[in-house]
Amino acid sequence: MIQKMKKVKENNSLSGKDRLFEILDVLKKHDVFRGIDPVKLREILQELGPTYIKVGQILSNRPDMLPEEYIEELSKLRSNVNPMSYQEILDILKEEYDKKLFQIFLSIDRNPLGSASIAQVHKAVLKNGQEVVIKVQRRNIKETMIADIKVLKKALGILRVQKLFKNIVSFDEVLDELLNTTLEEMNFLTEALHINEFYQENKEIKYIKVPKVIKSLTTEKVIVMEYINGFNISQVDELKQNGYDLDEIGSKLADNYIYQAIDIGYFHADPHPNNIIITDGKIGYIDFGMMGRLNSRNKELLRQCIIAIFNNDIKEVERILLIIGDAKGEINHSRLCRDLQLILDKNKSMGIKDINITRFANELMNILGSNGIKLPKDITMLVRGIVVLEGTLETVNPEISLLQVFENRVKSTSIKSVLNKENMTKEVGHFMSSLGSLNRLPSDLHTFLKSTTRGETKFNIEVTDSNKFLDRFEKMIHRIVVCILDVAFIVGAALMVSNGINTSDQRFLFYLYVAVGFIFTVWLFIKMYFDKLNRKK
Repeated sequence: MIQKMKKVKENNSLSGKDRLFEILDVLKKHDVFRGIDPVKLREILQELGPTYIKVGQILSNRPDMLPEEYIEELSKLRSNVNPMSYQEILDILKEEYDKKLFQIFLSIDRNPLGSASIAQVHKAVLKNGQEVVIKVQRRNIKETMIADIKVLKKALGILRVQKLFKNIVSFDEVLDELLNTTLEEMNFLTEALHINEFYQENKEIKYIKVPKVIKSLTTEKVIVMEYINGFNISQVDELKQNGYDLDEIGSKLADNYIYQAIDIGYFHADPHPNNIIITDGKIGYIDFGMMGRLNSRNKELLRQCIIAIFNNDIKEVERILLIIGDAKGEINHSRLCRDLQLILDKNKSMGIKDINITRFANELMNILGSNGIKLPKDITMLVRGIVVLEGTLETVNPEISLLQVFENRVKSTSIKSVLNKENMTKEVGHFMSSLGSLNRLPSDLHTFLKSTTRGETKFNIEVTDSNKFLDRFEKMIHRIVVCILDVAFIVGAALMVSNGINTSDQRFLFYLYVAVGFIFTVWLFIKMYFDKLNRKK
């Protein structure tokens, strides 16, 4: 065993050296010393093979690190990966299933359904007649990628390629992220867990289809799942011919994706057309290698940020972005606010349906990058997912505005949070405890008014925005007046009870006092509750 391990190590070392020269030859061939552009970068990565295609795919998901033209070009790397031979697929499967391949499968299609940088997918039939798809990991792809990343770091250092990109992208950062993503994505047992969790989160949505995993046949390198027979969402003509309503498909797809992001915080991070199938009146997601997750804190901050953007509240947008993001060095707040105001003003004159979400997202990411703010990986994955989905929706129905759906979903989520049972119980508790202090209110109010007439009352006020301050002060005065009237009606009703209610006129007046006092009390409670919500925003 020890001798065998040494032999492998020596072979990796030799291949690493050869690979380094191969990379250098490709870089020289494309004359990177004279500069780099989006097309040249894509061609280099494509020529270097699966590891580098994966680098490009990760870069295409990082609008915070690359300009829009690079993002668009690298997005083309999703296809055109050379497939493995059919015999190689069979050999890998025999290794995984201990040579009992055809005791499990009745047949395996020779032609792949798809071939990507990490794995290849084939349709197959189990012995029991069930149609399935087999996702087979490329042989030694994990070891190859780890070795390639190390070699690539050396090559980039030797050629000083980083200087060519200046502040466009940090390759060390991308490569480290690639390594971490690769290790997670290459364990198909993890992907099986993703599929199961995604199913659980969406099982109540009748129009969403998630393939079932055959757990007994799934390993780290092979995943077997239910075959979904249908139309690719980009097959618009076929969908129309089979009676599908494209407007309905687009609306439901957009609404579900925003539900994933805002409501549950667990979303499909790569919703491009090849990963979405329309089947039996349902929208089916496939390929769960890239999933994003927002923790409850970032999910709530994102919701607040969207509301602030729609309200054109620059200060609030800046505050939230600085909480979510990781700021490098000193932040020039006036510059950041000015930059944010520019892109919001650019879109303010348009209707929300006319805003180009791709351009808006890329401009926002560029502003954050130029101001030294880095967003968490899952936030950038969501931004990229939204941009990809916008492109997918354009193939189905260009009239659907993802931003409009976003706004509607955020508003409905806000209403739900207001009506949340736990929050309501807590606030009612606060309100009931406050009622216990009502008996002290008349004497306290009397003392306050007495002090005011003597000129003894002092207000310590820090004015940062005179208009906002005057609005708030006016609201406060109005509520003090309502509060005084409320107390007057409650005290009046109490005095009537203590003195006795004998006539019909007295009963009418008593009920009137109680009713008006109740209305004022409820109104004050509602105002206090919504003021608290607004402070949180």
